[in-house]
Amino acid sequence: MPLNATWSYTAFVSPGKLPWEICTMFGVTTVCFMVTLAISMRWAIQDCLKSQAIVEEEKRPIVPIHLELVRLILTTPAIISSMSVVCMIRPSAAFVLELLMAIFSCVVVGNMTRYFLALLGEPPLPQQLLARVPKRRWWCGCFCGGVNDTLPGMGLVWSKTPHRVSLVDVHRATCMVRIFMTVFIAINCTQLSFSMVPVDIRLKPDGWCESKTIVSSGVISGFVVFFTVWASFVGMAGFSVVASSVSSVLDVEIEILEGNEAKLIKNFKVGSQSKTVAIYMLLPLLLPILSAMPIGFKGATVSVAHLCPNLDCPVYDQEVCGHMMYSMSIAIGMMFVSILNYRSFRPADMSADRIPEVLAQLNPPSPADFDEHDEESQGSSVESE
Repeated sequence: MPLNATWSYTAFVSPGKLPWEICTMFGVTTVCFMVTLAISMRWAIQDCLKSQAIVEEEKRPIVPIHLELVRLILTTPAIISSMSVVCMIRPSAAFVLELLMAIFSCVVVGNMTRYFLALLGEPPLPQQLLARVPKRRWWCGCFCGGVNDTLPGMGLVWSKTPHRVSLVDVHRATCMVRIFMTVFIAINCTQLSFSMVPVDIRLKPDGWCESKTIVSSGVISGFVVFFTVWASFVGMAGFSVVASSVSSVLDVEIEILEGNEAKLIKNFKVGSQSKTVAIYMLLPLLLPILSAMPIGFKGATVSVAHLCPNLDCPVYDQEVCGHMMYSMSIAIGMMFVSILNYRSFRPADMSADRIPEVLAQLNPPSPADFDEHDEESQGSSVESE
């Protein structure tokens, strides 16, 4: 049954007829949303207070751009989780809200990528830092000394021999992240468009209502699943190269003298901060899997007289339950994302100002390393052309 047919239904219409499984999913989603909201609000309040002090002390007109990026990264999980709660209450809004979830998820992935690259500073700092990246077959899988476990075959083209990450590699990786963002949003837009097409509904002998939509076609659904998996793998491949290369040069411990004692301080946590992006990029893979599970409950019904006279259909059939489980999974994922973000991101973190200190702690490259890095960049650009 199409979700649009349940537009007049909400979970509050028939509270006594809701199956206990649906009530459990709604309870889990609500608890995860409350936890996510509490963590996000606590971090946001701390960040606002400390950022205001920095602005007043340094006479800035606004907070630095990298702090704005972190704010959006930390507060978005609560927004996405709230949409999951609405989906549990009004199932007919699932396609619209899932499109908004996809947009916000892509905003987080894009901002996280931009944040990591912004940590490298302005030229010539990015080139100087990338010149200190260790030589590896970056585009290969971990078993071949790389970081690209989703599409390791790329290493046969772009990492035939160990090399440092060049600016061309960074540009290529960011383009792959943009491909994921574009395809993820486009697929959700397509599903929303197809859901608006009116279809006939018929009652099957087993008591369930059935409708034939464009999305239910085997060929169309197969293409959707293929492009979903492909986009997720491409995005994760590109982001892993960006995050791992930045982490290899910034996640170092700096020795600081306090009196007669020397302490090691780690200003950057790129490795731990990048772990949450995998959850966002795996979201497109959840819905096809959960929608294929044969789960349905006949307790609550809704009248679809506007589509078929004198016909009442069960609300929580396989299609609706797939979206319900998807909403619950998103809420659980956003709760874990908010916890990991709270531990990884410090409020009003100005560690980006300490890039010169990190650069001084790294082994200074020789002039030959810079020449080799330039040759690698030129060679990569020639291959791309």
